Amino acid sequence: MSDVNNYLFINKYLLTFRYMEGVEKFLKEQFIPKVVEDKMGIKCLFQHKDKLVEDGVVFFEFAKRTWSKKPIMSNRQFIIVDADMRDVLTFLNSYYNISEEDYATVRKVIIDMGVEHIERFYGND
Repeated sequence: MSDVNNYLFINKYLLTFRYMEGVEKFLKEQFIPKVVEDKMGIKCLFQHKDKLVEDGVVFFEFAKRTWSKKPIMSNRQFIIVDADMRDVLTFLNSYYNISEEDYATVRKVIIDMGVEHIERFYGND
């Protein structure tokens, strides 16, 4: 019985991994991440290549030393404070039929992409 449970767990993990790769590939093919800095903080915009939907945005703020949350970068420190990805998710849903079970996977892909572009913007590759 233990082998069956292990097999099911590994199968579910591989399916989630493949699904996440598919979502990431789709987002990279359809959207151009762009980092914008202003007096309110930093935004990572997800702009559709053909301008079919409104931009999605992940908001970052400068981290303060007194905050207990671990910042994402060591030199210039920022944390994610908010996101508005409504149109991006609606567009993604039209291709992937996202359910509530998929939210964690999609959220992780979007966060990883946003952090990756912020780090690239500030030269911390």
